Amino acid sequence: MPNIPIQNLWFLMLYASEYLHQNLTDQFQLEQMDGLEALIGKVFSQHLSDYIHQHLRKQLKAKSKELAVVKGKIDFYQTEIRQSLAKGRVYCSYNETTYNTNRHAYMMSALELILTFDLSTTVRKQLMKDQFELKSYGVIANSKYRLDRDHFSSFEHVCKHVIHLSKLIHDMKLLSTETGDSIQPKLMLTNEKIRKIFEKGIAGFFKLNLDKGKYRFISEQGSKVDLDLENPYGGVYKCFPHMYLDMMIQTKSKDFGLIIDTKFTDMLKNERNGKRQISSEYIRQIYTYTMSYKIADPDSHYAGMLLYPLVDENFEMSVKMLGVPLYFYTVDLSQKIPDIHRQLIKMIDVIFEELKLPKSVPQFVESMA
Repeated sequence: MPNIPIQNLWFLMLYASEYLHQNLTDQFQLEQMDGLEALIGKVFSQHLSDYIHQHLRKQLKAKSKELAVVKGKIDFYQTEIRQSLAKGRVYCSYNETTYNTNRHAYMMSALELILTFDLSTTVRKQLMKDQFELKSYGVIANSKYRLDRDHFSSFEHVCKHVIHLSKLIHDMKLLSTETGDSIQPKLMLTNEKIRKIFEKGIAGFFKLNLDKGKYRFISEQGSKVDLDLENPYGGVYKCFPHMYLDMMIQTKSKDFGLIIDTKFTDMLKNERNGKRQISSEYIRQIYTYTMSYKIADPDSHYAGMLLYPLVDENFEMSVKMLGVPLYFYTVDLSQKIPDIHRQLIKMIDVIFEELKLPKSVPQFVESMA
């Protein structure tokens, strides 16, 4: 069984990134991403150069230091414990204008990382030029930056683009450091970080690549499923588990919908009888999700799908269970990126074509490669 190329995990990481969800994607040839490093390097170079030449400004940075003259506010506690007065000095806290801010240091750190990637000569030269320019402003690389604690004004959109790309580059480098150029399938399925990349990456892929003239993508990640609970007694409502949905795809007319739940595990489990079976827990789960929508909107047609990662083989199975069409699909992560792209798009088109047929789903269909 082949290993999963790190490029394919980067592919999912790109779709999971904030950058791609907040920007127009025409700079990315998203269906031709074999040269993913070069592609990200090119876009990063464009945004960084734009930021340096048009938006780079000195910013206030909080500093604390022992000084011979008072600047800003005196920190009496630090002055006392450091015995600064005995040296004819005071410990002060003040703001200083500088180019060496946390944001710029994080950009510089990402720039140094991406120069280790496989880049074109033109992009590499431009990035090295930007690196020299940032150094001339006194910017020192530092990866200790928390994006979730930062706030960008509406005028800082270019800076925000560069920061989001910088985070993507740091995440890519960290993942490749942990796994190398490829990762074993069994190891992949035990890695919690990769599980989150898969789930968020698949949602991002469908959101950005589905034909918007045909489909509506609804990300319900983190939203509770309405289970239409009635007659709660004895405190059962407090003890009843909540169910959360990953995503849903609808036709533009909203007549047909597909509820998708990604499962980052082996699709078929070995049972005691020696058979390989789909988890009954997951089947009940996706059935419940789908029925909740069918009950809420009886005039529309809904189906459910469990989507798994797999390597070197492919499953496309479907069944109608108690009147609910259910699909069990896998995506082969050992393929080349353009093949993964085509497979994901094709599976959605095929499922909706079947849903629109009078007999929407065959009793049981399986194809293995």
